[in-house]
Amino acid sequence: MIDSTSPKNQQKTPAEQNQTSRRLRMRVSYDGTDYAGWQLQPAVPTVQGELEQALRRITGEQIRVIGAGRTDAGVHASGQVAHFDTAGRLEPEQFERALNALLPRSIRVGDVRVADPDFHARYGAVWKIYRYSIAGPGLPEAPLLMRTHWLRKTDVEPALLESCCALVRGCHDFFTFSKQEGHRDNHLCTIFDAHWTTGNGTLYFEVKGDRFLRSMVRMLCGAMLAVADGRTPLSEFGRALEQPGRWKSAVPAPACGLTMIKVHYETTAV
Repeated sequence: MIDSTSPKNQQKTPAEQNQTSRRLRMRVSYDGTDYAGWQLQPAVPTVQGELEQALRRITGEQIRVIGAGRTDAGVHASGQVAHFDTAGRLEPEQFERALNALLPRSIRVGDVRVADPDFHARYGAVWKIYRYSIAGPGLPEAPLLMRTHWLRKTDVEPALLESCCALVRGCHDFFTFSKQEGHRDNHLCTIFDAHWTTGNGTLYFEVKGDRFLRSMVRMLCGAMLAVADGRTPLSEFGRALEQPGRWKSAVPAPACGLTMIKVHYETTAV
């Protein structure tokens, strides 16, 4: 059995480096609690950084990993998709085993496969699904959910939450519900579905869209709960969608409750 992490396999000759590279794609799951988000940043742990460090140990190459979405600090994923290019000759299943052996236990990869050369994890995504999870503090298992759920009272008005979802569906300018600070020209996003569900003392918000702005799901969740709690009227929520600007009730819900669930592409989904 080849030890892909041994020193002799970490260094590539110029001839080896010039081999035609392959593009591989993979599903990435992670508990984002201890990371400063997906995107590589200096001097702090990130999911992208951990993946690239592990790949460097496996292949000896400086590999850039591209994810479908740049999740914020503390946000999780069960269905993130990423791709990378490598001249390494390991089979996809060997990459999967080697990565999971080297990565922290809070990051796992799966379904590693060879992708088309023009596949792009970020720009090729047709839609993504995010889920926000809330648990009531009275639940016996609440302490076990602190890393993945927002612990708060769930006695909100479900009809108001559904009314908010009805307003969100469709194509809107979501500048109000983002942390873009005006540096992007395009704040239009199409929401294909948005709904809340309840069960066993938990509350879930699930949203499916073609793209999401920074902190958009968390800000939508926080604003909807403000409506359902009676802290702001539904009419103001609707006005924020129709007249983009800054709104005091568009306060993001805590990052711990948000998980990227699924990413879909033209041909297949990972």
